[in-house]
Amino acid sequence: MTVHHSEERKERELDRISGAAAPKTVDVSLKQIVPLLIDAEKSNRTWLADFADDTVRIDSDLYDVLLAYQQYRQSEAA
Repeated sequence: MTVHHSEERKERELDRISGAAAPKTVDVSLKQIVPLLIDAEKSNRTWLADFADDTVRIDSDLYDVLLAYQQYRQSEAA
């Protein structure tokens, strides 16, 4: 039975790698991940670059606030 389980897991992993399986996702709060991402960026962790092109789903209200903040920062720098 363990061999069968192992084979199933291997097949699922191959499906995930090939894009045939739906990507695994997890819901986390910004409070949980932002400090870790900031620390990883400040520490120049190379693994962070591995995820640089990944997409992240956020609430549209947060997106609007981030865009406004980006414009504010750009105008402040000018």
